[in-house]
Amino acid sequence: MQSSSAGSSRSLKEIKADAVAASIAESALALFDKKGFDSVTVDEIASASGISRRSFFRYFGTKEDVVVSGHAAFGEMIIEMVKGRPQEEDVWVSLRRGYDVLVDNVDRDPEGAARTMRVINSTASLRAHTLEKHGAWAVGLAPEIARRLGDLDARRLEADALVHASFACLDVALAHFARNPKARLHELLDAAFKALR
Repeated sequence: MQSSSAGSSRSLKEIKADAVAASIAESALALFDKKGFDSVTVDEIASASGISRRSFFRYFGTKEDVVVSGHAAFGEMIIEMVKGRPQEEDVWVSLRRGYDVLVDNVDRDPEGAARTMRVINSTASLRAHTLEKHGAWAVGLAPEIARRLGDLDARRLEADALVHASFACLDVALAHFARNPKARLHELLDAAFKALR
């Protein structure tokens, strides 16, 4: 049953579907981390999750989706975080602070996040997806950074370079975190950003 503010609440069916998808993803990521992404079949994921192969495809279109399906939303959240930063703030600082939404998510489940990163870093198709994701995020971030630099057209190259350099910092910090999930991601990310300043 939905409340009267249907746009802001979710139905019990949606909540249950999200819980099932999260359970499937957890089982799949454990298998991927143990056996390697390419060695695990959809049938194995379904069996480990206690569902049929057909049910798996109700929740995920591909094996890749199990790993990356939640990542798209982070792009919009990061863009909004950067846009919400003080206008007078240095753009490099704004970019770093924009990733706090992702860092906060990792802090809620560091072991799970580290496992996900190990799977991504060890799988070529998932690394390629990460590059595509960064390209999509850059479409929203670079114009905001160029605007903050003072001239959207003239500073676009500089803005693109800064945004993509920030992705490199994020990737390096996440790779180090994947190897040592007891490390604090925000400290790793701060150090990576500082290295390029």
